[in-house]
Amino acid sequence: MRAMLLVLLIIAIAAVLLLPPFLTRGACTAEFDAVGTMLEGARPDLLTLAQAQRYLTARAIAFQVLSAERCESAPPAEVQSCPPGPLLLGAVPVRNRICRFYRDASVRFQLQFNAHSQLTGIQTDMNPYQILKMPALGLELDMAR
Repeated sequence: MRAMLLVLLIIAIAAVLLLPPFLTRGACTAEFDAVGTMLEGARPDLLTLAQAQRYLTARAIAFQVLSAERCESAPPAEVQSCPPGPLLLGAVPVRNRICRFYRDASVRFQLQFNAHSQLTGIQTDMNPYQILKMPALGLELDMAR
């Protein structure tokens, strides 16, 4: 009887430990959306490379600038195509601990500029949330959404 109780207790503890990624109530996606909204709202402050650098520095947001030549010769893994001008890569740390652990530690962004250092595009990236499918029960659960 005692062994059965111990097994049930271990199963209950394991179930509780697995719950956090399902209890985010959209917090991870909200953090991702907040960065995109912030950058889109700041578009007038990001119109040139110099303005973008000042904006991000003033908000203590980490970034690096790649020249078009450097991007073409050795593009970072997260860059799908290099713009004709500089590329500004940055990241905003994710605050929610559950999201950091189960989804991604930061929301990454790219500011793409033309040859005249004028903003041509904004892109944000974060690892997608995982979906746990249980076809036998007809359930789909979103992890760290």
